[in-house]
Formats: sequence, structure tokens, C-alpha cells
Amino acid sequence: MKRIVVPALVCVLALAAGACFGATITVPGDYATIGAAVAAASDGDVINVSPGTYTENVVVDKAVTIRGVQGADVTTVAAASSSETVVSIKSSDVTISGFTISGLTSPDWYWRAGVFIHGFDYAEANNACISDVTVSKCIIENNQTGVMISLAENSMIVNNTIRSNEDYLDSDDCCRTSGITLCQCPLLPSTLGTQIVNNGIYQNDGNGILFMPGASSWDLTGTKIFGNNFYQNGNGDGDWLPWACDITVWYAVGRIKVAGNKFLERIVEGSPKHGFWAYDAPDAKVVGNPERETLGPNIPMPTP
Repeated sequence: MKRIVVPALVCVLALAAGACFGATITVPGDYATIGAAVAAASDGDVINVSPGTYTENVVVDKAVTIRGVQGADVTTVAAASSSETVVSIKSSDVTISGFTISGLTSPDWYWRAGVFIHGFDYAEANNACISDVTVSKCIIENNQTGVMISLAENSMIVNNTIRSNEDYLDSDDCCRTSGITLCQCPLLPSTLGTQIVNNGIYQNDGNGILFMPGASSWDLTGTKIFGNNFYQNGNGDGDWLPWACDITVWYAVGRIKVAGNKFLERIVEGSPKHGFWAYDAPDAKVVGNPERETLGPNIPMPTP
């Protein structure tokens, strides 16, 4: 009996494990567009996208992994509507990796981005944030804002290049043009556990990273900004340039750890502007972030 029961049990467990991992869907093999693949997917599925340019605005409202299988250099999501977010994430447990994401260039409100981790609908229904969204190995460029995060916890922004996100609004409002913007929403005044790690954040017209409050202090406990390279952020026109730095934090409570980043200066009206700037953020801990003076004079400059 043992020779029969044990293999049967192994088969049942293997089938159960396979079900947990979900199905694999291919684009354009199974579906012509990423949006159609998401619509057909179930939570836990993996969507593998072949090289090419996909002209669409993608809404991700399921717990799926979407990956450009040969990487961002050959796989692009370009906005079909230049006034809408290119990739809008509205579910927990989502991973996006291996894409160039661009094309949000029309003048419009600033609640738009190349990638928007956007938990408003979920928070309104459940009084809780979405969580555990990862964006990795992407090139996010030529948008009003590169990445925007609101009503989301434990977001991971890792190993991306976020560059040349520009002031298409022709406005002095730099919150609309940053590489990464984290927004407070009065509905739930916290953005916990954000990890921004090992990214290249270059030549964005506004801040490299901006923590933008609503009307009051907000809780950023668990935020970590580690190992990023910053260069020439805050180069747009506008009166806000003196505080449009590589990292700008407003009205924050809770521990923010900023360590191991490299800040390469930019020059505005003859003065260098770089590094970390905070207003009323008493728990920020900033250590071990070398600036150009300590890096030496011959650091190679990244280009878009």
C-alpha cells in the first residue's frame, strides 16, 4: 500500500503547488496586447512579453507579474493616450519588470505618471492601502513624472533607470515633474515601507525623489533610500529650483533612512544644488551619501 499511496500523495501536492504558481500567458503569442493579457489573467499568473513596442495605457488590477522577457532595451510600453498614466497599478502583489515606459507628455493634472502605484479605489472600499508592488529593471523616461506612489505600502522601486521626466506642463510646479513622487492622501495619511534601491535617477526637471504631503504631517515609517545614483535633477525652469534637489521631503514623521547614495551636483545660477533637503522631517536619518567633492573630479556622467 505504501508504494501506491506515497506517489499519489506526491502527485496531489505537486498539482496543488502548480496551482499556487498560476499560469503563464504570453504576449503577443496568447494575446496581442498587455492589457488584453491582464484582462484574461487570474491572480498569481505571469505575463511574459516578447520584444517590441506596445502602444497602450495598461491598467493592472490583478495580482500578476508582467515582465519583458528580453529586457527594457528591446521592450517598450508607449502611451496610446499621452494624457493618461502609461502603467497604472491598482492591485497588491504586482511585479513589473523589464520595460521602457514612456509617453505621458500632454498638459494635464499631475495625478498621472509613467508608472502610478495607485491604491485609491482599494483604500476607499477597504480603508487600507494596496501593498507589495515591485517595479524593477525598467527605464522610465519622457513622462511628466516617472513613478508616482499613493495609498500603497511596501512598494519596491529597484534597479531602474528613471530619467528625463520633464516639465511638459510648462509650470513652476515641480511636484509634477519629479523622477519619483510619493503623495500623501488624507484618506490614509501614511506611506509605509517604501524601498527605493539601486536606481539611476538622472536629469529629471523637478526633484529626483519628492515626498509631497497633503495638508499635514504623514507617516513614512520604514522608508529606505539606498544605493541610488543621482545626477542633474532639478534642471527645469521655475522659482522652485532652490529646493528641487535629488531628494526632497516635506512634513514627514517616522524613520526615513537615506544611505549609500551618490549625489552628483548640478549648477543653478552659478551655485551647486544636490543631495538631500528636508522640511519638518525630524526622524530622517541621512548617513554615508557621498557627494561629488568626495567622489573625485573624474566621475563619468550618465547620458539619456
